[in-house]
Amino acid sequence: MTQPVKITLSLIISILLIGTATYLAQQSANTTPGNEARLATPKPLTAFQLTAHDLKPLNIERLKGKWTLLFFGYTHCPDVCPTTLTELTQVAEQLPPEILNNTQFVLVSVDPQRDSPESLAEYVSYFNESFLGATGSIGALTAFTRQLDSKFSLETDPAGEPVVNHSSAMLLIDPQARYYARFKAPHYAEEIRAQYLALRNSYSPTTP
Repeated sequence: MTQPVKITLSLIISILLIGTATYLAQQSANTTPGNEARLATPKPLTAFQLTAHDLKPLNIERLKGKWTLLFFGYTHCPDVCPTTLTELTQVAEQLPPEILNNTQFVLVSVDPQRDSPESLAEYVSYFNESFLGATGSIGALTAFTRQLDSKFSLETDPAGEPVVNHSSAMLLIDPQARYYARFKAPHYAEEIRAQYLALRNSYSPTTP
């Protein structure tokens, strides 16, 4: 093999090795917990007003200073909501105390005709006494869900029974009351915990 050929082959091999290393690094970054969930740019929430099950307002001020894992649902939900709350209960049990202390878990009911603050209090406390339930008028709920790239609809089946459709994603709001990340269903405690901790570890309040 001539010297020029050897040099050419060495260059090609070097380029391939560099390309492979770059690809593997990118793949590793893409599979880091939380990367897929995090929004490219956090979205500051605008003013909203809901009522929590403790009869206090759920608004921007109540979100500031804590991380909030929030999802939309309703107490008569047959599957997604109780399953999600069960997984969140496990997440709460697995978080270190110092992290749990500034984390709040919120179910926002999009079925205000049937879900009063009292019924929400009973429902969420069944899973965890620290969990928060909230609801509001249809107008307030519609405006709030839009801010979080979510939606819901209230319909009636042929038998006259209410039918509630809602987004199944879980939303993460950062301590600055910004929509920060979105976890797609199905939800599993270990995955939520891993993604949440990773997002907190890489978090910088000054990062846009």
